[in-house]
Amino acid sequence: MNRHPDTIPLDKCKARYLYRIRARNFDLGVYDGNEGFIGIRTKFGSRYLFTEYHWDQGPPYGTVCPLREHQSCLPEGIELTESLGSFDENTGRPVAFDRPIAKGGRGWYFTDTDEASQEIRAYRAGNPALFKWLGNQDLVQSLEQD
Repeated sequence: MNRHPDTIPLDKCKARYLYRIRARNFDLGVYDGNEGFIGIRTKFGSRYLFTEYHWDQGPPYGTVCPLREHQSCLPEGIELTESLGSFDENTGRPVAFDRPIAKGGRGWYFTDTDEASQEIRAYRAGNPALFKWLGNQDLVQSLEQD
């Protein structure tokens, strides 16, 4: 993929704004204010939030050419992140992974107590509010193109 001639430079991108982009995995993304664009990626039948980075960052990670800023701005109250964190499926408590395994167990520990446990069954919580907002924006953009 080559840089598109109409690419908006990184320093002109506005955080929390929606952009029509040319990228590897999606064509609509919200700029995170930190070189990335979060969009909805589809892979093997699953749809999930995914971040790709502005072309100006260079290879191999710079894959996004933002082409047009939309008037849509992510509403306050919706976190601009792919995930809301990792949690233990048994207790619902927040967990993190420590590498190398310094706290015992399998490397997972509860962040509220710093306690490691081999009983932790971690899962990553998505960001349903951002996913829904982006999905709605994608629908609106599709209707406007028809």
